[in-house]
Amino acid sequence: MKSHLNLSQKAGVKIVRPAKPQAASDLSPHGRFKVEHWRDGRLIGEYEFPNGITNEGKDQLLNTQFDAATQITTWYLGLIDNANFTALAAGDTYDEINQAGNGWDEFADYTDPGNGDSATTRPVWNPDAAASQTVTNGTVVVLDITATGTIKGLFLVGGGTAPENKGDHAAGSTLWATALFDSGDVDVQNGDQLKATYTVTA
Repeated sequence: MKSHLNLSQKAGVKIVRPAKPQAASDLSPHGRFKVEHWRDGRLIGEYEFPNGITNEGKDQLLNTQFDAATQITTWYLGLIDNANFTALAAGDTYDEINQAGNGWDEFADYTDPGNGDSATTRPVWNPDAAASQTVTNGTVVVLDITATGTIKGLFLVGGGTAPENKGDHAAGSTLWATALFDSGDVDVQNGDQLKATYTVTA
């Protein structure tokens, strides 16, 4: 009598992968200026360049969002003069504009057509609602130049008591950002126009 012993084994493996962790997201606001330079009705230059956001600006953003600080609802664009320029710095503040020891002064030889051709005000930067983590002004900011000079860059300010006024540097306002033309300084003359768009992305 024959006897058969049949042995068999089965092995199974199930691979379980843990759920992917959510990708880290760094909040790193940054912006870009785009400027058109017009003379006698002709476009003679176009410039697009990034800004540096100041420490003061970042603190204002965080304090508004997380510590109940007052929101700045109106922002103003200004021009940086080439005269007396030495440097921009992350530590630049609104209080230091045109003051001894600051690395730059404001260029003020223009009128503000958005405010009745005022010779004393900085033009308003009026952004549309954010979309895709970006805000920008739908209507360009226009500055009518009234004297020969050389412009180094632009800046954006708001809050406080009189940020709309050229030369103002009273405590309580915020210097959000500064930027230099990355293709070189821009020479302007009486009658020129600068048309600026500013975009912030987070």
